[in-house]
Amino acid sequence: MDKARSLIIGVLNITPDSFSDGGSYLDPQMAVEHAWDLVSDGADIIDIGAESTRPGSLPVDADEEWRRLEPVLAALAQQQPKAQVSLDTYKPKIMLRALDYPVHIINDIRGGADRPTLEKIARRGLTYLAMHMHRDPTNMQLAPLDGEEALRKMADFYQATQTQLLAAGFTKDRIWLDPGIGFGKTDRANLLLMKQALELASKQAIVLGISRKSFIGRLLAIENPKDRDPPSKMLELGFLFAGVRGIRTHDVARLRELRDLLTLS
Repeated sequence: MDKARSLIIGVLNITPDSFSDGGSYLDPQMAVEHAWDLVSDGADIIDIGAESTRPGSLPVDADEEWRRLEPVLAALAQQQPKAQVSLDTYKPKIMLRALDYPVHIINDIRGGADRPTLEKIARRGLTYLAMHMHRDPTNMQLAPLDGEEALRKMADFYQATQTQLLAAGFTKDRIWLDPGIGFGKTDRANLLLMKQALELASKQAIVLGISRKSFIGRLLAIENPKDRDPPSKMLELGFLFAGVRGIRTHDVARLRELRDLLTLS
């Protein structure tokens, strides 16, 4: 995997209720077809999630989450797309089950599993993407973090998470950090955290995901999530300039075109 450029992470939601495309890929065959579309569009990583984390969403038990995930992981194991697979889950039980499949990255929205689980994942050589979320999806926007408090919380999160993962056996290059834009933060905090992340990008492996998010809709009065793709791309272009480790996006093809233009320049 090319470490000299930002990696494009294509989103595959196997859920009935995700904010942008809930229900579109709940059928395993459709999910696998979309995975291949993401690869064709230029995704370096396919990020697969089977539990919605939009504000107000309810948790899914591990058995239901695995029921959605397993046929897709099994199909990708057979077909071997030219992209790495990231598993979007916070449940240790799901993380450990996935070790039997070609999963390369654990994308944990709660920032870190228990020590024994982390040690097993580290021994298998996977990358751990730890995201910060204030509270949980059912209540994270009731009293969101704002301004300087959000910046302090993020600095503490980065330090504590890196310490935890290093102690569990991860090397620094396999620790990726995500500020969790939109996850329990005010619009002002989201903007400040993006600025902070861009400043840290040369020192730490930062991953950002702002694609189609509601704060863009509020700031620019764009109600339909898919209509937020153009402003999403302008923000993602800034991430490319900064050299963040990864950009999580729905519209992979347009982001690849932007990255290709930068590569040619």
